[in-house]
Amino acid sequence: MPMISPKLACAIFTDETRDASLPLRPDVLLKTMSHHLRWHGHVVVGDVALRLYKHKGSWQYDERDVRRAARDLAAVTVDHDDLVEVVLPGRQWREESSAEGDARGCANWRGQIAGWMYHEALSKELARDRPYTERSEWAQIGENGLPGELTWEEFVSARNGSGSSSTIGGTYPLELFTRSEGRWWLPRAYANLLDRWEVEEEKLLERARLCSRCGARGPRWSGWRTPTKTGYVTMCPPCSGAEFTTYTGHLRGVPYGQMRVRKLRADDYLCRLCQSSRASVWDHCHEHDLVRGPVCASCNTFEGKGLPELLLRREEVVAHLLECSRCCRERTLPLRFHAAVAQAHLKAEARHASCPVQPHVRHRNTTETGHIFDLYCDRHWTKKWKEEVSAAGALELVHTFVDQTLTAGRPEPGVPGPRATSDTHAQT
Repeated sequence: MPMISPKLACAIFTDETRDASLPLRPDVLLKTMSHHLRWHGHVVVGDVALRLYKHKGSWQYDERDVRRAARDLAAVTVDHDDLVEVVLPGRQWREESSAEGDARGCANWRGQIAGWMYHEALSKELARDRPYTERSEWAQIGENGLPGELTWEEFVSARNGSGSSSTIGGTYPLELFTRSEGRWWLPRAYANLLDRWEVEEEKLLERARLCSRCGARGPRWSGWRTPTKTGYVTMCPPCSGAEFTTYTGHLRGVPYGQMRVRKLRADDYLCRLCQSSRASVWDHCHEHDLVRGPVCASCNTFEGKGLPELLLRREEVVAHLLECSRCCRERTLPLRFHAAVAQAHLKAEARHASCPVQPHVRHRNTTETGHIFDLYCDRHWTKKWKEEVSAAGALELVHTFVDQTLTAGRPEPGVPGPRATSDTHAQT
C-alpha cells in the first residue's frame, strides 16, 4: 500500500478539502505524538478514523485512506440556515468526567466546549488576583452564555491562540458556533458529524482495550498498550509477562555506556515501573551515568518530564530513582528533585506567624546558592513572603528524605495510577 508521511498526508488532505464547508483543521494529521496513538492508534478527523502505521521508527498514513477521508468530508454540505440548539453541560461536567472507571473522560464534544469556556473564565479571574473569597461568581453563566465576565471576543481570541487544543475531531467548532435568543446553535449537519465523532472515538477505544493474545478486556486508558516496531498492541499483564522477562535489578551499578557494548536490549524486558508494558529503553541516572532499569516509552516520558514534586509522591518512582547505585549509596537524588524536597519541607513546616494553615509554596527559581520559593497563606490572603533554602540545606533534606524511604523499606515498582495533565505540563 502507498505509505506517506504525516506532512504529505496533511498537504494532500488540505488540497482535497480546499472547498469544504466544514471547519476542518488538517494539522491534526501531524500530531503523531498524540496520546490518541497510544490509546487506539488512529487520528479521527470528523467521523473518519485514519490509522497510522509505524515503519522504521516513523509514523505513516496509507495515502488511499487519506484521500478517501478527505473526499468524504469535503462532500458534507453545511446548511447555515438549518441549525440545532446546543445545550452545554454545567461546570459539574468536569468533575463527572474526572470520575474513576469507564465514565472518566468519555468523548464529549459539548463537554469539551464547555470546558474551554470555564477554563478561560477562570484564567481571566485569576489574572485579576482577587482574594479567594471574592471568586464565587466566576463560574456563573452570564447573559451572553459565558461564565463569569468572559466575553465572546476574549474567548475566541484565547482559544485561537491555543492551537490544536481548540479542535475537536480535526475541526474548529467555534467557527460555526452562534448565539441567538439566549441559546447556542450549530448547523445541524456539523452537530451530527460531531455526534458521530464521539461514537467513532468510543468504538476505537473499546476495541483497543482487548488483549491481542487472549481477548481479555483491559483498562480504558491504554494501560495494556505496548509499543512495538510496527505500532502499539494491546497485551494484558499475564500475556506480557509470558512474552517478556521481568527485570530483577541484575544490572544495578552498570555504566549506561556499556549497555550498547554489551548489546543488551531493553525490549526483552517488562517495564520496571508499570510492569504491564514492554520496555523500550534503558533508563539511567544522568548525573552518575548508571543504569536504573528498562522502562516503556510512556513511563520514560513520565519520569523524565513529570513535575518533580508530583513524582516524589509516588513510591514506585522514588524506588526507581534509587536504582542508581550511587544515588542510593550517597543517599541522594538527581539535582532536579532537590527543590521539590525543599518545597515539601516548607509546606509541612513553614507557617504565617501562628496560623495553623499549610501555606501554598511555589518554586520561583534556583540560583548558585540555593532555591527561592514564594509562599502565601490561604487564610490571610494578603500575607505573602519569600523563603530561601540553601543548596547545602536542600541536600540535607534530600538525605533525610532518602533515609526515611530506605528505612521504610524500598518499595517494589507498582502500577502507576492515572497521570494528571499537570504531571507533564499539558494545558487545556
